[in-house]
Amino acid sequence: MKRFLCMLLAALFLFSGCASAETYQKFQHYFFGTFDTFITLIGYTKTADEFRTYADLTETEMRRYHMVFDMYYPYDGVANLYHVNQNAAAGPVKAEPVLIDLLLQIKKWHEQYGDMTNPAMGTVLSLWHDAREGGVSLPDHDALLEAAKHTDFSKVIIDEQAGTIFFEDPMIRLDLGAVAKGYAAQLTANAIRDAGLDSFILNAGGNVICGDAPLDGRTHWTVGIEDVDGVTSRHLIGLTNLCIVTSGDYHRYYEVDGERYHHLIDPATLYPAKHMRAVSIIHPESGLSDFLSTTAFVLPYEQSRALIESIPGAEAVWLLADGSEYWTDGFQDLMDAVK
Repeated sequence: MKRFLCMLLAALFLFSGCASAETYQKFQHYFFGTFDTFITLIGYTKTADEFRTYADLTETEMRRYHMVFDMYYPYDGVANLYHVNQNAAAGPVKAEPVLIDLLLQIKKWHEQYGDMTNPAMGTVLSLWHDAREGGVSLPDHDALLEAAKHTDFSKVIIDEQAGTIFFEDPMIRLDLGAVAKGYAAQLTANAIRDAGLDSFILNAGGNVICGDAPLDGRTHWTVGIEDVDGVTSRHLIGLTNLCIVTSGDYHRYYEVDGERYHHLIDPATLYPAKHMRAVSIIHPESGLSDFLSTTAFVLPYEQSRALIESIPGAEAVWLLADGSEYWTDGFQDLMDAVK
């Protein structure tokens, strides 16, 4: 999975004494074990029992999506990503509907925003994963070149009506680490909204989704964008009914001969992208934000900015490799909201 940033949530006080706080209280719940990250739900309800219903739903939904998008392990009765990778080369294989939905969505995003975020890069990414786990050497270059021959996403054949996936290239392997957590978080947020919770913030290991404003008189949730030291906040912004996702080079990396190699691989070079230290994307949809954060990180800054500015409702802040920082006009407005 990608990135594993921790977004720092601010202003976590119980209530402010306004009229709405007389009937609504703030509660929070956290858990670990899904998508290998720490997940927090904060929301305003009238009773602790009511909040517990939403917390339980959040855990149930995130655990279900974790199993569906897991590429490393099988689960009884779940036609998940592992199952597809193991069997789709032999012929069309049944897959969970939400897995098919995500792959179809990514195909649409490719048409709209380009293919720099490629779920068919599994053969290449697995070589880098194994090298990071070993921690002492780079993947073999010839092996990377050979693996790159098997990354054509168009050869992943999806039959929506039959509910099946087939690999025309038997060497293809799917890796959804760039998008699965954000997509799962969005579906989970939709579920708790449908169940009745509107005022909430869901933080899935750096994939942050803000619902309606907190019911304590504030007009927004205050969210911190983590700095590259992994401890402090670089910026504070105010969000309501928006999501933020960050891709960065400072959590998942290793060093070889004094050089850092992170996990965000440029499909053009087959090596970690070198343009950025971090990119944060703000948009109403968390799944798309996840997709765009990887794309924006891999692209050179000028192309990255042009892409984000072409997307209605999207804002971004870029921290480049040389330490310079840029942001969209709308991002400035989000910072100004908390001043």
